[in-house]
Formats: sequence, C-alpha cells, structure tokens
Amino acid sequence: MIYRKSFVRRYDDDGIIHYFSYRDFEGLQARPVSFRTPQDTVLRGYLYSYEPVAKPEQLVVVCHGMGGGHRSYMREIELICRQGYQVLSYDVTGCWESEGKDIRGLSESINALVSCLDFVYASAELCGRKLHIIGHSWGGFAAGNILNFRQQNICSVTVISGFASIIQFSEAGFGSPMKKIIKPVLRYERSINPRYADACWLDCMKDTSVRVLLVHSNDDKVADISTGLGYVRANIDNPNVGCLEVSGKFHNPNYTTDAVTYMQQVFGTYEAMVRDKKFKSEEEKKAFMDDKDFMRMTEQDPEVWKAIFDSMEASCPGAEKA
Repeated sequence: MIYRKSFVRRYDDDGIIHYFSYRDFEGLQARPVSFRTPQDTVLRGYLYSYEPVAKPEQLVVVCHGMGGGHRSYMREIELICRQGYQVLSYDVTGCWESEGKDIRGLSESINALVSCLDFVYASAELCGRKLHIIGHSWGGFAAGNILNFRQQNICSVTVISGFASIIQFSEAGFGSPMKKIIKPVLRYERSINPRYADACWLDCMKDTSVRVLLVHSNDDKVADISTGLGYVRANIDNPNVGCLEVSGKFHNPNYTTDAVTYMQQVFGTYEAMVRDKKFKSEEEKKAFMDDKDFMRMTEQDPEVWKAIFDSMEASCPGAEKA
C-alpha cells in the first residue's frame, strides 16, 4: 500500500506548471505516433525534428521521468533536434496522452521502452536507423537497462540521474526502517512485469560494446548517485562506459547552475505555501506559476550536452555532423 500510494498512480498535466510544446520553438515539427505494449495499452508520442533533418540515418529516443510526461523534456528534445537529429519521445503507460489507469510500477518504464523500440524496428520509415537512447531518472532506469533486452541498431545510451535497479533505488529511497517492504515491492513488480522487475544495469554494461554515458549530480536527493553512476563505477571497468559527475545540480545535472538554483527557489516557495495552505484554489496555484520564467528554469548546460553529443557522435563514426 505504501509503495502503490507513493508511485503507482496516474500522472496527468494538471495545468499548474508550464510545460513547453513544439509550438514554443519556431520551425520545430511534431508528428504524432502511437504503439501498443504487450498488455495492449496504447502509448502516444511524437516524432520531433527541424526540417530538413541533418542526420536522417539516426534517431534519438528520449525516455521521460516519473511525475510528468515527455513534454516535461521539451527543452532537451528541442536541443537535440537543433543538433540535427530526429527525436522520438512518448508518454509511458498511465502518463499524460497515453492510456492506462496508472503507471503499473517502476518496471513499466522498461516495458514501454521495449515496446517503443519494437515499434521502431517494425516501422518502414524508422527501421534501420542508428539509435541513441537517452533517459532521465525513471526513464534513465529504462535506458540503462535496455541493452539487457534489445540491442539491434543501438549505438549509444545516455543515462541522466538514473538508478541501476529497483532494489538499488528501494534500498536507498526507503532507508533502513522500511527495508522490510523491499521484498513485497519486488514481488509486486515481478507480478506485473516478470521480465523486467529484476533488471540491473550491471548485467549489460559490464561487457557492452555500445557506448554508454552516465551523468549524475553527487547531491541528487531523488536518485542518489550511489544507486546509479556511483554503483556502476564501483562495480564495472569497461572503457565503453563513461561517467560524468557534476555538483550542485541535484536531480537535473543537464541544467545550468542558475536554472537549478532558480527552480529550487520557485518550488521551495510553492511547496511552503501549499504546506501552509496559502492557496485557496487550483487557480491560485496556477496564477503563482504563471509569472515564473520557465525558460530560465529549464536552461540546458552546454558543457554537459557537449559531453553527451560527443559520446553520441563517437558511437557513429563517419556519420554526418550537423
């Protein structure tokens, strides 16, 4: 009950926080796509690009984190498109435009990504493309594990603030007093996604020839670095797996320091006002957010993205650069 109440519910855009769309970026194109999971749930997303696409032989798949949908990552998606790539991003089961009464569990992010890649492999337009997988947080858990289940055409994997396994995340997140619920959590996850519940990055990263880059801030309070980058670094010695550790970025290491600081200020004030019952309605919450600068709050760090793009480009030698 604690686990389901904390994680397993439906996530929709409540209109309080401003999320960008392709319309906020002049010239950015978006084409809807949809595919089904093995449970016959329809997942919806979009193919994004600036036309003409400079790197038509490649495709970037972006996997979103928990609590939002893929449009929570429009600044990242737009930046990748500006680099010359086409991007496919989608809403996981139980999120935003996709079907599902809830997200089913943490392992569902892998189920959704595998379903997305199977859609790509079967698509006359997309099959044969060189693939780059990028995921943040919950999406990073899926991205880091995808090589355990699908490898065809994958050239690079980038994991931002991800956790290696459900048990690693649970042990760090629940802490010693609640470790007794970890086994029931794993039993629940195995009941919904038996193929993916026990997935761990170490199993595929220890000897992979695919280029992998792990990006994490050492003060992350959501997915502690010890559950992701630190866990891999302590257990794997593979030259194809790179690590980029930053400081002061909390759960958003790809943001600028100013963006993270501003976001902490805005949401710190907002959460204090919610706690003190300062808002009398949802409209007042929305009004509080309406005058906030979400472009500033989501500004991307060019140095971090240079490392990501360098990793992607090194994985496809000879590919045309934008």
